[in-house]
Amino acid sequence: MNWLHMFIVTAVSTIAMSSSSGSYILEDTPLHCSVRRSISPCTCSYFTGMVRPKIMVICQKMVSFESVIGALQNKFDAVFDYVLNIEYSELHDLDTRRFNELGFPIVDLKLTKNNLSTLPDEAFIGMNRIRILYLSDNRLCAVPTQIFKHMPSIEVLDLARNSIHSVASGDFQSLSLMNTFVMATNNLTDITNGSFPTTLRKVQLAANNLTELNGNLRNQKELEWLYLSNNRIKNLDGELPIDNDRLIVLDVSKNRLTHLPPELNCLKALRYFYCSFNQLTGLNKTLSKSKKLVWLELTGNKIQELASDEFEEASMIEVLELSNNCIKHLNKSLLPLTQLSEINFSYNKLTEFSLAEIKGLKELKLVDLSHNTISKLSGHSEIISEPVTGIEHLKLDHNELESLGGSLIGIKTLVKLNISHNKFTDISPYDLTGLSLKILDVSHNLLHILPDSSQINLPALETLVASYNVLTGLSKDFQGYPVLCHADLEFNNIMTIQEELVEMTQCKLHGVNSTLRIYLEGNPVLCDDNTKIITKAMELNHNAEVSGASKCIPVTNDIKTSNLTAIDQSPITVIVT
Repeated sequence: MNWLHMFIVTAVSTIAMSSSSGSYILEDTPLHCSVRRSISPCTCSYFTGMVRPKIMVICQKMVSFESVIGALQNKFDAVFDYVLNIEYSELHDLDTRRFNELGFPIVDLKLTKNNLSTLPDEAFIGMNRIRILYLSDNRLCAVPTQIFKHMPSIEVLDLARNSIHSVASGDFQSLSLMNTFVMATNNLTDITNGSFPTTLRKVQLAANNLTELNGNLRNQKELEWLYLSNNRIKNLDGELPIDNDRLIVLDVSKNRLTHLPPELNCLKALRYFYCSFNQLTGLNKTLSKSKKLVWLELTGNKIQELASDEFEEASMIEVLELSNNCIKHLNKSLLPLTQLSEINFSYNKLTEFSLAEIKGLKELKLVDLSHNTISKLSGHSEIISEPVTGIEHLKLDHNELESLGGSLIGIKTLVKLNISHNKFTDISPYDLTGLSLKILDVSHNLLHILPDSSQINLPALETLVASYNVLTGLSKDFQGYPVLCHADLEFNNIMTIQEELVEMTQCKLHGVNSTLRIYLEGNPVLCDDNTKIITKAMELNHNAEVSGASKCIPVTNDIKTSNLTAIDQSPITVIVT
């Protein structure tokens, strides 16, 4: 889940912070409320920033409801609104007293983490000013319908992380003002048709055992956020809101959907759609008219192909996540996505990729094509007239490439290139000429030599990763990298190294001269007696530092004149720093 997705989910989980009455993220004044000491072990603090200031009262680890009343009763002035938070407490005697005995007006009530399995309605008599009610993290097995008749002003109801298994049609009939409903992480299997008031704007039903919605959301014209992830829903046809021009966020990830409902095209306000880890085999143009869609996640499905007009009018999409599917062909489906900044096609079945697939997408920054079986890059001739000028990071690792074929020429904004875990035996200087790379990863290939430094110039390259190849020697290899700072050459077969390797290179960090660090772990050159002399000269004359360790077999006169099979040949470790 990306940062924006996490932000939205967190916002729903803490929904009392953003109800219809305004923001509750308020500035706590330096002065605590005047009765703070007299209500111990409870605490209180003022919150300002609203037309009517609030006082938050927190009671934790109370031994009984009686002790709560004893600590708080008649201690506060009724001219303020109050937020009461009781948690981690034993409220076994809740049926013997009432909240209105406290003597102050409560508008937000939080009764979380108290192991409550039942809620006696007598305790809530007279609590008609409650607008936000938290009952999450308890042991409720059923919706506490009986208490709602005493709290008809509830706008936000949180029943998350209980053990509720069903919702009946009359459970919320007293809550005609409810706009936010959270019942994530329960054992919910059934919601009777007509259970919800039509005033809902935010609904969180994730992590339950729902297989269908029984039309309960069909008439929710005000709905803005809907979270249904981690259920067992197979079909959403006829379930999504109709005549709704407000739904912004829809999350149906981790269900069992085999296709998308056609009414998705009617959700004109949809901006964020998450449908990862289902069983979709295609999109069938159900998102082709989603003109406001910005974020689309379809990771972990079985999608095989994208139609050429799949996103025909969805030009506002900025992030497209399609990793872990079975996609073989893109059919230039991305071309309408003029605002696209990130695409992820990793872990698919692409065997070839044409740069023509992203022609003209000038906002594009990240392209992830890793973990496919791509053996050919093409389309260079088609993009010369209209280069893909925006790409900064291209991931082609874990494919079957043997050559870049000049496909990257003209992408002058490319900063990071990862072509590790392919089948390169050499890299033509022609493939990298004119690029402004800062990071180049060619590790885990079959390179015998680095790109010819006499024919290549990467003036901005700071990091070169070429570990796990079959390099054998280093002489003038860095002369095309004038500001190189990190060179990872570990676990090759490098036998020789020359001081001229670093003669034309001066590491610069933020424009300031710094040390070039060369990593040679696991190379036999570290066993050569001359290496320490050369690396010392590099350090003194060129501000370059070589480090690494290698296992070397010691050679002595005894070994030269004796039977080698009878002598301990266990390697010793040589460390160069």
